[in-house]
Amino acid sequence: MKKNSVVFFLVAAVLTISQAASAMTIDWAGTYRFEYTEVDTTSLDSPKLRKSYFLNYLSLSPKIVAADGVNIIAKFNILPNPFYPDSQTGQPFGRVPTSSTGTSADDSAVASQRQGDTNLAVSQLYLNINQEFGAFVAGRAPVEFGLGMNHNAGNGEFDHWQDTLDMVGYKFVIGNFFMMPILGRSIDRSVAQGENSTDTIFHLQYNNPETESQIAVFHQSRSASQQANDVNPAAYSGTAVDGAWSTQHVNVLIARGFEKFKFKMEMGFDSGNTGIDRGGEEVELNGYGVAIEMDFPTESKWQWNVKTGLATGDNPETTTHEGYRFDRNYDVAFLMFNHPLGRYDVLRTGGHRPTDTRCTTPPCGSYATHESLDDESLSNAMYLSPTLLYKMSDRWNWKNTLTYAQLQTNPLSNVGIDVNKNLGFEWDTGLVYKPHEKITWVNELGLLFPGDAFKGGTNEFGKAFTYGFSSKAAISF
Repeated sequence: MKKNSVVFFLVAAVLTISQAASAMTIDWAGTYRFEYTEVDTTSLDSPKLRKSYFLNYLSLSPKIVAADGVNIIAKFNILPNPFYPDSQTGQPFGRVPTSSTGTSADDSAVASQRQGDTNLAVSQLYLNINQEFGAFVAGRAPVEFGLGMNHNAGNGEFDHWQDTLDMVGYKFVIGNFFMMPILGRSIDRSVAQGENSTDTIFHLQYNNPETESQIAVFHQSRSASQQANDVNPAAYSGTAVDGAWSTQHVNVLIARGFEKFKFKMEMGFDSGNTGIDRGGEEVELNGYGVAIEMDFPTESKWQWNVKTGLATGDNPETTTHEGYRFDRNYDVAFLMFNHPLGRYDVLRTGGHRPTDTRCTTPPCGSYATHESLDDESLSNAMYLSPTLLYKMSDRWNWKNTLTYAQLQTNPLSNVGIDVNKNLGFEWDTGLVYKPHEKITWVNELGLLFPGDAFKGGTNEFGKAFTYGFSSKAAISF
């Protein structure tokens, strides 16, 4: 009798679980990406430095439909890159050693018969509740706005970076207009009050699909106590953090579409106090950027569009930080503003690039040009970049982009060196193969003709011609 009771209990439990499972569904999405990149003469000078690497990456995004309109969403990064934590770059093709010398045959890169295991990285986990007139979000969620010039969630097939924030927000929808107040927290050192960084965000947007019109504002205020202000002072040419962080970041989007002309413009403005000391004065933010995209659709096989804009650069002679950086996912050219190049920090972004994780004796700098991935940002420059695309067939496209750029601010003015503003021009040409709407294969060649800005004035650094090649494939599901 006792045995029959146990069997009955197990059967009842299985039936209960089965009924619960039938009431809940899990939808999976994600991207698998494999890519090869080679860049010759990253130093643009002697000694000649070059790099080549494979990257292997998979993202999985489960959406648990707990009830009608109630979703729990996560994002898992498979094979994360230990040199670029919290990114979507993927792991280098080849074993990543845990030490410089293997402690055993299994731990040796050359004697072992296995590849090392890696951890699973979780970059997103949030609750989304959709209602008739709005939506509620809570948790670690992606942040996206406009052209992705500044806030970019990294949803593109080949995006290596991602913007996320721990947040609570509600999206109020009224016809073509919505307003979304968000309360976020980027850091919390302790449950004790006063050791955290808080974001107050207001996202307002008007969309008119009939006229392809958009007007949007993204206003972000971030404040952090001195205890929570963990910014690298060297990134802002400062010496120490001795105060609280209180800044404002405003982005504005304007878009309009016509039958033969599409126009989008995003503007970004930074202001506020950093709590960083530079020569006895606090460093303040005062930078801005503009990105414009114009598309000229036609019925022929030839299509063309134009990207242009600018980002202010930091003047090393002032105590104000005037530099503005685009998101690393916002690509204008294959090499320019994408891969660090040259003998010195011509764009003044070195302090903001990822720190070399192999450095054991702080302070640690960013990766050298021949050891970095595409971790450069568009800053301290204006650019003009037209693209011409030829539709060879339903599956093949031939894409050509010509980019020209100039510096905005002399990066060496603090040492009395005059630097030429010409950054040069780049021609990128490539074939895009799309056998299926969810499969993309891109083969691209970039030819860079550096300008005199890379010479560093009287430093007389080299500005040698360089090229890069990339072959990458992505499968989305």
